[in-house]
Amino acid sequence: MTAAGTARPATGHLAGVARGGSFAVLGTGAGSVFGFVLTLVITHGLTTTTAGQFFSATAIFIVLQTFLSFGVGAGLVRFVPRFQALDRQADVPALLMVAFVPVIVLGIVGSLALWLAAPLLAARIGHDQADAALHSIRILALLFLPGVVEVGIVESTRAFGSVRNYVLLQQLGIPAARPVLVGIAIAADAPLWVVVLAWLIPLLLALVLAALLLARRLRQLFGRSLAWPQPTVPVRDIAAEYWRFTGARGLAGVMEILLNWLDVLLVAALASPAQAAIYAAASRFITSGTLVLQALRVAIAGDISAALARRDTERVSQIYSTASQWVVLSSWPLYLVMAVFAPTVLRVFGPSYPAGAHAMTVLCLAMLVNLAAGNVGTVLLMGGRSSWVLMDKAASLAINVSVNLALVPHFGITGAAVAWAATIVLDSVLAFGQVRWGMRIGGSLRGLVLAGLLAAACFGLVPVAVRLLAGSSLVSMSVAIALSLVLYLPMVWLRRDTLGVRILLDALSRRSRP
Repeated sequence: MTAAGTARPATGHLAGVARGGSFAVLGTGAGSVFGFVLTLVITHGLTTTTAGQFFSATAIFIVLQTFLSFGVGAGLVRFVPRFQALDRQADVPALLMVAFVPVIVLGIVGSLALWLAAPLLAARIGHDQADAALHSIRILALLFLPGVVEVGIVESTRAFGSVRNYVLLQQLGIPAARPVLVGIAIAADAPLWVVVLAWLIPLLLALVLAALLLARRLRQLFGRSLAWPQPTVPVRDIAAEYWRFTGARGLAGVMEILLNWLDVLLVAALASPAQAAIYAAASRFITSGTLVLQALRVAIAGDISAALARRDTERVSQIYSTASQWVVLSSWPLYLVMAVFAPTVLRVFGPSYPAGAHAMTVLCLAMLVNLAAGNVGTVLLMGGRSSWVLMDKAASLAINVSVNLALVPHFGITGAAVAWAATIVLDSVLAFGQVRWGMRIGGSLRGLVLAGLLAAACFGLVPVAVRLLAGSSLVSMSVAIALSLVLYLPMVWLRRDTLGVRILLDALSRRSRP
């Protein structure tokens, strides 16, 4: 079944995805811009050594935060819509208790463990400036518990159907506040631990606001007295159902975040904090370009969970395949340009950072595979296949650590990039195969292949030709983008039905009408 053939019957729910996704794209896009601004503030305001310590310390926090929140976000986003779709709304209050009590306990344990491990961690990432790293890790330990709880509270807003509140808090509010507060701390010549504290404050504010929103939603559903209804099944059965899924997702989430940040920590430990700063700037640039993928993940998760609960795999296939085409159409051009003009792109961080150009090119090419696979992780998780995701992440992490240890001592950040690229490709291919052949979800690949060919022809061949003729500069990159767009946009418009563009445009135009 082609994308064009599914456009008419799928228009209703795909239009909803398009409208929800468009708002999430705006929020995620703004969040990516603010994240990029934060990186600029750090790389221009701090020395490369101090910037490397900042990136390493916050990486430790993010890894532990993901570990000890233990998949609570994915668990709530799957089970709240699922319970509502199956007329089990009375089980939702018990579900929240089952989800949050263990996370709070783990947050307390993690805070104490991080405080006690601070001297050892500081010695590894701080090298000859271990004291600055020590104070930074200690401030992270003090505020670790609210940081862990924040994950579940903010994700609850999305679980109860409010993509808007989730985007405003997590993908817009926090990223917007961080460069401002961190910039103020740097401008005041504050020590590193104060800069780290400035990075944490928006997280605490988001926690408070999300808790108020969640409390209001619960009052709307169950009354102001919070006289929660009796669960339809015993709480222990709800706990078993929830944690069978979420436990595996929690471990997979840890491995996923390790795949994103472990290379930064290994570069800091095996090379130097300065090299870690250069690699962090290049690699964070890569992740910031996935805004459409992440926005659609936010928009489709609830719909996919409810559809799979009703065993409506045809609807899931239509949502997933069309969303994947939108991702490739919008994101491949960006990564292809960054791969070709990596030295020019990295120059914005300062004169030292183009040293990461080879690493950035390797990662950009690997991300093409990740983007083409689409939101396979969301489909697996919403379908209850968290154990499959766990196995994928375990295999990818084993490859990542092995290749990093083998290559980083000899090839530095380029070796780290090769390691991460290999894991990106492996993880994407495994998950794609599981969704397509294990869950029988995916539909026709015609639209996806066409989107990839158009993007590669226009934004791959043209920029390569321009760089060969004119070198890597801001002017040559701008010329390449302009020429590519002149070719790309008409071609996409001519094949708009096959590519699912008409559905997107129709949905957005209906939203704009009074």
